[in-house]
Amino acid sequence: MYLRRRFLESIAQTSEIPFLFQPSKAEGVYLYDEQGKAYLDLVSGFSVTNLGHCNEEVTKAITQQARQYMHTTVYGEHLQAPQLELSQLLKAELPGSLSTFFFLNSGSETIDAAIKMARKYKPKGDIVVCKNAYHGSTMAAESLRSDTEHQAAFMPLIPGIRKIEFNSLEDLNGIDDQCAMVILEVVQAEAGVRVAESQWLFELQKVCRRNNVLIAVDEIQTGIGRTGKCFSFQHFDFMPDIVLCGKALGMGLPLSAVIASSELLSLLSHSPVLSYISTFGGNPVCCAAAVAGLKKMRNLNLFEQAVKIEEIMRSIFVWKDSRYSLRCIGAFGCIELSAQAQLVKILRDLFHHQILVEGFLFCSTGLRIAPPLSIDLKEFEKACITIKQCIDLSLQ
Repeated sequence: MYLRRRFLESIAQTSEIPFLFQPSKAEGVYLYDEQGKAYLDLVSGFSVTNLGHCNEEVTKAITQQARQYMHTTVYGEHLQAPQLELSQLLKAELPGSLSTFFFLNSGSETIDAAIKMARKYKPKGDIVVCKNAYHGSTMAAESLRSDTEHQAAFMPLIPGIRKIEFNSLEDLNGIDDQCAMVILEVVQAEAGVRVAESQWLFELQKVCRRNNVLIAVDEIQTGIGRTGKCFSFQHFDFMPDIVLCGKALGMGLPLSAVIASSELLSLLSHSPVLSYISTFGGNPVCCAAAVAGLKKMRNLNLFEQAVKIEEIMRSIFVWKDSRYSLRCIGAFGCIELSAQAQLVKILRDLFHHQILVEGFLFCSTGLRIAPPLSIDLKEFEKACITIKQCIDLSLQ
């Protein structure tokens, strides 16, 4: 109780009802409370710990790099081997034009960098974004939200933002030659795992090419194997100009990246110089963790395991009752329930079963299931059965 009281007195909260779970340690797919009780983590720190917690190879790489150097100067000035090695690993996962990397700290920063690139690419050009997308909390990222009630406290935001409906072919008419960039999630995460339609992506790409508009895909939640591919856009015949990733990239440490062609990323180096700089971006310890983690994920075939996780969800969460639905891709699932009160009760019940799940920002009746990709499949199946039992009980 003393620690909780000091926490509430000294640490800023972002909600009025903080969860106040006190972890004593994390290992594999479990978080342990202060009494040492194990809780199965089906949230993965909001798609951060895709490999699981405290992987041995990752912690070893962190320790080794920390003993060499942790920081030398601002990003982009010194040749740092961990950054280069990470860029080569990512390059092997991507199409050839996505070959240059600008490492930062957080997903929101990549959004800000992308907007700066768009302004340089086509001065005064508008930015197009989909409604119900979440791209971060900096002022630039806030400007992309369609939740006007949330935005109201922070006005004025940056101008020149156009909003279209996700998967609406008609709304693509709102993209013209006065636009500089479309920023989109191929899988809308906080809207409750809503996947783009192939035809819509095809037409969007066609419209953007015709009007010389850049396409940036936000893979911050969906990248690094979460959907069964390294990045979710790779499920489609679709080629973005820019990929933005973060969260799972650092394997639990703060790391993000803007990935594009060298020509596009060079926009940040001139007119003016230092158009975007970061003190801690590409931190060598974070990059070393990413290198070790990506290698381990590939050795364990965890991208492929995400597909098996999806198959388990689809086999268990099947209801004849039309009040429920499952949307999922890879190891990212949303069970949409009939009411928010039902969701709150199920979250509470599952916590008593020592299973950690969560909701979504823009889907108030959605239950988030996003386990570490390293979870034992039998254990995950057992957890899904428990979740289904709790949902069934909530109907009675």
